[in-house]
Formats: sequence, C-alpha cells, structure tokens
Amino acid sequence: MDFLSRLSKKERRLFYITVAVVAIVFLDRVVFRPVMNKLESFNGKISVEEKKLEKSMHILAQESVITSEYKKFAQSIKQEQSDEETIATLLSSIEKMANGVSVFILDMKPNLVEKSDFYKKFSVKIEVEAKISNLTDFIYQLENSPRLLRVSDFRLTPQKKETVLKINMTVTEVLIN
Repeated sequence: MDFLSRLSKKERRLFYITVAVVAIVFLDRVVFRPVMNKLESFNGKISVEEKKLEKSMHILAQESVITSEYKKFAQSIKQEQSDEETIATLLSSIEKMANGVSVFILDMKPNLVEKSDFYKKFSVKIEVEAKISNLTDFIYQLENSPRLLRVSDFRLTPQKKETVLKINMTVTEVLIN
C-alpha cells in the first residue's frame, strides 16, 4: 500500500481505472468468451436437433398414410407363387410385352434365383431383334410394368439390316419373401 500512498489523487484514479480495465479484459478473455462460445455451440446443436424433431414429427403425423401406401406396395411385390411359377409368369409377361411392340424374341433363359433373407431376385437373359423405336417401347414397358421389372444388363449389336438391332439384356424382378 506504500505504492498507492505515494501517488497523487489523479494518478490513483488512473491506476484504479487501469486495474479495472485489465480485470475486465482478463475476465472477458478467460471467463465470458469461452462461456459464450459454449452457449453458441449448444444453441446451434439445439437448433439442429429441433429441425430433426420437426421433420420426425411431420413424418409421424403421416404414419397412417405411409403405412397404407406401404401395404398396397408390399402386396404387389410379395411372392405368392412358387419360384418356378413366378419364373413362368415372368417369362410370359415379357413375351406378351415383346409381342405387343413387335420385338422378336430369339432366346430367353432364366437365371438362378438369388435368395436373400427378405427377398428373392429373379432374372432372365433375353436375346431379341427389333427396330430402335420398338426397342425403346419395349424397354419402357418393362421399366414401367406393375411387376417392377428392371433392365440390368444391356448390349446392342447392329445387324446386316441397318434398321434392325440385336439386343442382349437381363431383366430382373425382386419379390419379397
């Protein structure tokens, strides 16, 4: 305290103000800013979780609609026949679609059924000849059929006739067990 007694009244005031400013800056850097940064971080996390909650609440509000749509969809892809009957039906429907758009089937060979815990994947290798316009119609019908058929492999080979193509493709269908 000897130091303070030697200072004039004006110098003591300046000293106290300086100590107060240094203390405030110290508290700001050491205490307040880290706490404020943590609070901002928590607020950001809270807003992200609130958005997730809103999305979940929206989905939960539509539970009955989603469930009914799932049931309709699941019924159309549920396997109700034996594997052999399913393959025969698949071959028949592919043949009907091909005949409907003037695509000539040269060869159809069913592949082995791929079995999983939840589904079975049926596939057929097809060799056809068609004009490009008929081919696009055929592929469109396959992809948009109610049987959920997909063309997975596809190779085009031009024939001697310029307008006719030879096509090798694999058509797959997935059904739930």
